[in-house]
Amino acid sequence: MASQRTVRKLGKVLSFRLSYLQRLLSGEKTTTIRKGIVQPLHQEVFLESNGQIYGEAQVKSLRFTRVSELTDEDAKKDGFSSKKDLLDALREIYPDLNDDDWVTIISLDNITRYSSPIKAGELETLSATDYSLVARLALAHGLAETREQRAVLAKLALGRTLQEVANELKIPEAKIKAFIRECALKLRERGALK
Repeated sequence: MASQRTVRKLGKVLSFRLSYLQRLLSGEKTTTIRKGIVQPLHQEVFLESNGQIYGEAQVKSLRFTRVSELTDEDAKKDGFSSKKDLLDALREIYPDLNDDDWVTIISLDNITRYSSPIKAGELETLSATDYSLVARLALAHGLAETREQRAVLAKLALGRTLQEVANELKIPEAKIKAFIRECALKLRERGALK
């Protein structure tokens, strides 16, 4: 019993089977259920499958419950039609799952899908990139497709921080970060950014 109450820490990357990740990115799924008591270390997490980062999201809330207390509503939020389907899927992932085991229901918000996946190993490089430089180059290469994207790039190019731009334009910071990472990847593909 003691091991069931052990708190596991969730890092910056939240991993999924690709089919479940696709459901999350399409909006069909807004939660993920993990065995045990899971405590995220970050509010923003990257969404990963098979070594590729497909997007990011914010951890909205956590709920701890026993497997036996899961409901049809929990199943629907997790992209399943019934509690039975949810339990079948959980037992496929966790074959030793018992009704009295604890699970953590992680609700996700501000789910942002990248236009193309990023290799997990490239995350550190991208997060260290100078946003102002990427914004200037993205403007020069015409990477903004909407008025909102042009406004984001213009403000970052002028040296404003991500938080300032998010507050001014009323856009989630995670969405801005995702857009800048996509711009950085496109610029690297074109040889405009190292």
